[in-house]
Amino acid sequence: MNETGRVTSTARKIRRSWLWRLFWIFFRLNLVLLILAALGFCFYQERLALGGAWTPELQRELEIGYVDTTGGLRETAEAALDSLRDASYVFYGPDGMRYAVVCGAYVDAVGAAALVLLAVELLFFLGQMISGRRTARRLLRPLDRMARAAELLGRSAGRVETPPPPQETDDEKLHDLEDAIGRISPEHPEEKLDMGDADLQGLEDAINGLLSRMHEAYRQQAQFVSDASHELRTPIAVIQGYAGMLDRWGKQDEKVLDESIAAIKSEAGYMSKLVEQLLFLARGDTGRNRMEFKEISLGELMEEVCEDCRVIDKGHDYRLERRSEARCSGDWDMLKQCARILTDNALKYTPEGGRIALRAYENAGGEACLEVQDSGIGISSEDMRHMFDRFYRSDPARARQSGGTGLGLAIARWIVERHGGHFEVLSREGLGTRMTVCLPSCTPGADGARSCGIQ
Repeated sequence: MNETGRVTSTARKIRRSWLWRLFWIFFRLNLVLLILAALGFCFYQERLALGGAWTPELQRELEIGYVDTTGGLRETAEAALDSLRDASYVFYGPDGMRYAVVCGAYVDAVGAAALVLLAVELLFFLGQMISGRRTARRLLRPLDRMARAAELLGRSAGRVETPPPPQETDDEKLHDLEDAIGRISPEHPEEKLDMGDADLQGLEDAINGLLSRMHEAYRQQAQFVSDASHELRTPIAVIQGYAGMLDRWGKQDEKVLDESIAAIKSEAGYMSKLVEQLLFLARGDTGRNRMEFKEISLGELMEEVCEDCRVIDKGHDYRLERRSEARCSGDWDMLKQCARILTDNALKYTPEGGRIALRAYENAGGEACLEVQDSGIGISSEDMRHMFDRFYRSDPARARQSGGTGLGLAIARWIVERHGGHFEVLSREGLGTRMTVCLPSCTPGADGARSCGIQ
């Protein structure tokens, strides 16, 4: 059944429900009117007979003759009606006098009024039966439009196997929509879908949102290819230049030979590092970087990183501040790579003899944190907004000379995000920078076992 058929079925159910509810409304109303009519008759007769001597505390009773129920339904109903006409309403005055009023005339009058009321109700009920479907369809018209829009969306996405009955208006709208989408180019982000049709407004918004995300992905891809090409162009040009020098003079000049070999080795090492980082990010974007999560101590990790830094770099003062174990669930190698990226950045922008502090602790929010703080040149507010962008360098010339690719912090951010953590950066120009990585910590449970945020 298509969406329109479901809406029609829903309208039929609503109509039946309303008619059943209307029947019970009339039934209760007639019952209340009948009770009020009986009470009014009794009250009128008592006041008429007693006048000012009437009080609520009277003895009352209803005398009804015997009803023969041995006949059929019609005979029984006629006998009951005759018995009700012959019935007497009996009450006693304050002085004990007995009063009896025959109900025949009042029963006939109430019966005639009841027949008129029932006829009116029956006509109204029949009118609701005839017009109820049209009313329900009118009330459900917005839902019907939503069903058609959802059906159109499913057809455009290729998810509906059985097409709905052909409708000229919907087909025209669908063809117009296809033409409008076909004219949109991913190279022009300002282009939006605008059909000017209220029925397709929700679909237009969804497609325009998808186009915006596609444009952004296209821009990032183009920027990434451009930046990667630019980064590879320089070392390739250097290697080609020195290869030419070797070809012309290096065979006889040892000085040129040594200089060329050193330069080629340096540029080849830089290219190798760049390609390795590009592959890391590419595997990360496609979910192919494998990580082994287990409970680790950030205190032990930062101690190991500090010892490595002291061996590799003798020109800076590395200090370890291990305030706690700061245990979390993570991949040891990945987090160590992240910490090494932060320390590499710190030593690049810290003058010779400067101090670099490495810390591991739990913050006030219960997160496990690793931190690297330097006494270097600091980061400007403009650079801080882009510091995690791929290939971004605050000082391109200096970073290039030191072997920086502009991908380190992008890799560090990817690692931290995959661990469910976040960065906190505090920097002042001329004073230094503090980079903090906050990760979900492992907390001990009631039974002594520890539960970790990421598994």
